[in-house]
Amino acid sequence: MDNFDLLKSLNYEAFTMYRKQFDAINASHSYYKKNENLLEQDPRELMTLTLNDKLNLICDRVKSQTFVEIRKKMLAVSKI
Repeated sequence: MDNFDLLKSLNYEAFTMYRKQFDAINASHSYYKKNENLLEQDPRELMTLTLNDKLNLICDRVKSQTFVEIRKKMLAVSKI
């Protein structure tokens, strides 16, 4: 189970928010790939770097949120 699936079971609202961000990046990537031939080398490289950075940022946000949700569960158990 990856962090994205785990977050879905721990906090569906947060999962939905990050899923929308991920979908937006995928839509931008798809648009970029369709029009990649129209760009010169520098803008093409910049677009690739930007999309990859955004994707990595979303993945890190999901990982962080998953940790927060697990920590909440652990705190609840520790109070028993």
